[in-house]
Amino acid sequence: MISEMLSNKNTQGGMPLHRETLMHGISHPINDPTLVSFHRPELVRILPQLEQAYDCWTLLNADGLGSSKEKYLHKESGEPLPAYKARLDRSTYTPIYRESIRSYAGLLSRFQMIDPPKSLKDLKNNVDLQGSTIQSFLTQVDEMALRDGGTYVMVDMMPDNGNNNFFDQQHDGRHPYLLNIKRQDVINWMVSCEQGIEKISQVTVRQLRTIQDPEAKFGAKVEAVYYVLSPGKVELYRVKKSGTSRYENQLVSEIKTSMPTVPIVWYGATSSRFAQGDLPMDGLADLSIQHFQMRSDLGELLHKCAMPVPVRKGAPIGPDGRPPALVLGPNTAVDLPAEGGEFSFAEPSGKSLERHQGEIRHVEELMDRSSLNFLYGANVKTATEAALRASQVSSSVASLVRNKSSMFGTVMRLWAWYTGEQSQITAESGIAMNDSLINKPMGASEMAQLVNLFSNNLLSKKTVLDELQRGGVLDPDLVIGEEISRIEKERSEGEEEEPQGVQGEPDLGIEPTSLQA
Repeated sequence: MISEMLSNKNTQGGMPLHRETLMHGISHPINDPTLVSFHRPELVRILPQLEQAYDCWTLLNADGLGSSKEKYLHKESGEPLPAYKARLDRSTYTPIYRESIRSYAGLLSRFQMIDPPKSLKDLKNNVDLQGSTIQSFLTQVDEMALRDGGTYVMVDMMPDNGNNNFFDQQHDGRHPYLLNIKRQDVINWMVSCEQGIEKISQVTVRQLRTIQDPEAKFGAKVEAVYYVLSPGKVELYRVKKSGTSRYENQLVSEIKTSMPTVPIVWYGATSSRFAQGDLPMDGLADLSIQHFQMRSDLGELLHKCAMPVPVRKGAPIGPDGRPPALVLGPNTAVDLPAEGGEFSFAEPSGKSLERHQGEIRHVEELMDRSSLNFLYGANVKTATEAALRASQVSSSVASLVRNKSSMFGTVMRLWAWYTGEQSQITAESGIAMNDSLINKPMGASEMAQLVNLFSNNLLSKKTVLDELQRGGVLDPDLVIGEEISRIEKERSEGEEEEPQGVQGEPDLGIEPTSLQA
């Protein structure tokens, strides 16, 4: 079994791992195929997009104090450094990008597990050793898939505790758990296609560890380690500098596993092929950066032009040949000569400000089209435009639903392999997604039509309840099968109690339907 792989709880020197941080200046070569730090070319091409997506996700505040603002607001030539720092502090970033991703992820948050292994069902409130429920864990996975165009879910096993079989080990608390691995952390992979099915033969995962700095008693530093996963084996490497510009691989440990495959699954937002796919929200990230830059420019113009500039003509000249200093206040006066003297305030015409504000509004409209704001009435749209936009979102969400269902089905089977519960896996094992949030809410007339069709035996009970749930009338988390069982049980209990409860009362000939029950 893979022991303590990539877990956020793993520590060295008492310091927690930081999974989301960039490379912190670690200069391991990424274009040398002889080193374990080698990056696949297709990953290298999208690294700038992933970095921009991460900056927008963290509101340009990845390392604190708005450190990423300098990437997108450059220092102008001749601009003093204090003025540049003040301009950075005044610039604010609008979190439309992050909120849009969370809105999309919310459309995928309604689901139920179908025929899961018993151990997974028992551990659904702590699937990642961090106390996350299966719903919260998959919501985070959805957000990463939408942000980066895809993410990885790995099934790992807790360390062996020495018992002879899994059931004794599980009794002692040993069980599998799930890991979410970011796209930029899987740096290399080998995939083959056999009879139309992808088979993963090798995956290299980079992990950043915070370790104690040997040169500082209380200091710490970040190092990169690399896990090479292959069927039946896990190798841990470090990259060490062997010369001025030479590096070499250092094998730290090797673990034999009983897993016949690499227990890592790709969850793509636009493609189901392993590690493939574009960033679906990349256009919104570009617009967010452009919006940030334009708002910064407008704020700087307002900061410099908000105060009218006093203009004085014909100022008296003092003994030193210079006009006296102009002091403005509530109890001050300006001395002017009798002839040719004039005092006024010069204000900007505002044409450039209006044009700048118009451009910002245009960018905001483009951002609205790339987000879900139209669902919340942010802008007024025609019925046709709203319907077309909703169809586009529905299609995108449907594609994500298919990819998510496929991913979790594979995850569930890997979990069952670890626990020896393969016999509990059925053809339907996986998750059932609920798409009620992107459907039009059902009206009263439509509900009446459904009830009428059911009363005339033209629709089944389950179909009516399914449609009511899809139309937002019933709770999306309601399990229809269980509800029908409860209805039939209550009805049978009512029929048994009826002879004692209604003695002497006339039969009105009204039989309550299952919907009324």
